[in-house]
Amino acid sequence: MTLNTKSTVAQDIQRIHFVLTYAIGNSIDECLELEENDCDIDEQKKEGFINYLKSLVNLFHSHHTVEDDKIFPFFKSSNFSMPYENLAKQHEDLIPLLDSLESSIEQLNSDFSNVENIGFVKICLQHIQSAWDEHYKLEEEYLNDENIAQLISLEEQGKLCLEFGQYAGKHINPDYLVIPFILFNLPTQEREVMAEVFPPVITQELIPNQWKDKWQSMSPFLRINKDLG
Repeated sequence: MTLNTKSTVAQDIQRIHFVLTYAIGNSIDECLELEENDCDIDEQKKEGFINYLKSLVNLFHSHHTVEDDKIFPFFKSSNFSMPYENLAKQHEDLIPLLDSLESSIEQLNSDFSNVENIGFVKICLQHIQSAWDEHYKLEEEYLNDENIAQLISLEEQGKLCLEFGQYAGKHINPDYLVIPFILFNLPTQEREVMAEVFPPVITQELIPNQWKDKWQSMSPFLRINKDLG
């Protein structure tokens, strides 16, 4: 992770929120299409969808870990007013939903031909979508540029973005799937800003070369390939 002078703490958080929100809705749409087609897709797309779903689960966990361990404690210690207990409870409530999704992904992976399995994934995603929508909107009511600017200078925010990003990066697993998942589910302009967070070796060498065979199966499901800019 590198210092990104073009972003703020709130904007970094909102980009991850965007990726999670987009990927949940996108995954539900894909489940509906798979149900209509009796899960009749080729092996590469099966692998890609499983990898896409697993990346979604990991990003949820890594994002909430950095919030629980770093972001919320920092703002609480700075006497920043926010409903910490409510937000922490919402994180806790999402854990069993994510666990259920993870189990349903494994079940789908073991038998993709059973259309009921894609239905289980869809239901899990819908439950997560409902809980997530309330959570991230509440969080962004408080963690926005206007509120944070009253507490922290842009220079200090840049340092915090680096600290939070480095901590989150330790919980991204596997990086060769989750980092492309993050970048390629963002709109073009936001993707360019987010890309500057990562060392150039990742965006210029690993993603387009050494990692490509590992993440490429997700390509049909990524926002960058859905003509959305």
